[in-house]
Amino acid sequence: MKHIDLWNRFIEEIYNSFLDNKDKTISNEKKQAIIAFAYDSEVNSGGYITFFDTFGKIFSIDKVSEALELIGGEKFASNFLSAASHIRYNNDLGYIDTNEDTDSDPIEDFVYYEMKPALPDLLEIYIFDNKGKIFN
Repeated sequence: MKHIDLWNRFIEEIYNSFLDNKDKTISNEKKQAIIAFAYDSEVNSGGYITFFDTFGKIFSIDKVSEALELIGGEKFASNFLSAASHIRYNNDLGYIDTNEDTDSDPIEDFVYYEMKPALPDLLEIYIFDNKGKIFN
């Protein structure tokens, strides 16, 4: 990372503040960065099911897709929409992959892990380019 201090500041001041108060009104630039960071954190640590378990009721599919397209490009948004098309909430089990022929993690997890450049690298650039609006 080229801007590690800015990255850490974003996590401490912006992202953690959002986690403490998800109803707080924030700028569009902050919201896009928060969504992309949350998405990356959860998919990297546990895949799409973990992301939906954690943020499925907080971020709409449209908002996640919009943030990913803005920050990461069409390939990130497309992969997310592909996963979202077959991951559903089940009252007994939480979020599950409804593809009947899947016996492991959604294929989109593996696609995500292989994408280059990685989303955190692109998000770092977005945060740097929008630092005046994100850290106001």
